[in-house]
Amino acid sequence: MRVIKTNNLSSKVNQENKPLIAIWGFFDGWHLGHQALLTKMIKIAKDNHYQTLVISFDVKPQNILLQKEFPIILNNQDKIAFLTNKNINYYCQLTFSQELAQTSAENFIKWLLNNDVRAVVVNKDVHFGAKGQGDLKTLQDSQLQVFLSQDVYDQNQQKISSSYIKGLLEKKEIVHANSLLATKYTLTGKVVDGIKEARTLGFPTANLELTNNYVIPGVATYISRTEVDNKWYQSMTVVIIRNNKPLVESYLLDFKQNIYGKTIKTQFLNYLRDNINFSSKEVLIEQIKSDLKNTIAYFKKTKIS
Repeated sequence: MRVIKTNNLSSKVNQENKPLIAIWGFFDGWHLGHQALLTKMIKIAKDNHYQTLVISFDVKPQNILLQKEFPIILNNQDKIAFLTNKNINYYCQLTFSQELAQTSAENFIKWLLNNDVRAVVVNKDVHFGAKGQGDLKTLQDSQLQVFLSQDVYDQNQQKISSSYIKGLLEKKEIVHANSLLATKYTLTGKVVDGIKEARTLGFPTANLELTNNYVIPGVATYISRTEVDNKWYQSMTVVIIRNNKPLVESYLLDFKQNIYGKTIKTQFLNYLRDNINFSSKEVLIEQIKSDLKNTIAYFKKTKIS
């Protein structure tokens, strides 16, 4: 897969001048709805001898349009990594700017056509171009062949979207959220000094300084696994609020290394319990021991893929 990053629509994406089929969007989380678009594009490409193009953006468009930073589910590096070995020929990451936001729907279509895009796969409620003026009819009236992908719903008959999954994470519904995502929900961060309170209890934690503005799961204790130097370790992760900011701390089981300054990943697997105030240090330690026992039991009976 050829990855192309550009800040304008004058760039040539198609290097081989072969006909392309494209999808576009921010694809935050590569959830099942996004995957439906992807799967349909790949099938149509195979049937029609097209090459495939995924178009995305470096930041959420709302960040620029509303001048506010919105949290994300998946960072750009992992978003691209998900497409490995999925028969994608080109991934184009556009720098979303005010200039790009003002691009008309017609000029966006013109850019697609100039890159030999012959067909696109979209949802029926697609909107694109300046102020979202481009829609399904705009595409159907163009020279592009338009294929529709159906919306995807979960077992609760809720339409799967990034905002819906964000709500599940904030409500601590980790298992449900994970079932809708490409990979189990993961935060990436650098291990930094904390107040070392957990260390005094005998359970030293890795305090994460997150590398992106991620969606933070609800305040609670979770069963997790943590990646250090490309190796996964069983762990427990607590999300707390300190000084009005959410903090993420992971305790790695059977782990003695000094990892200050390293960038690690923590993957949320299951909700364990709500955080509560304890009457004494001793009661807290007993609770952590109970959490540890439940975490070990979880990993004994659960296969993690």
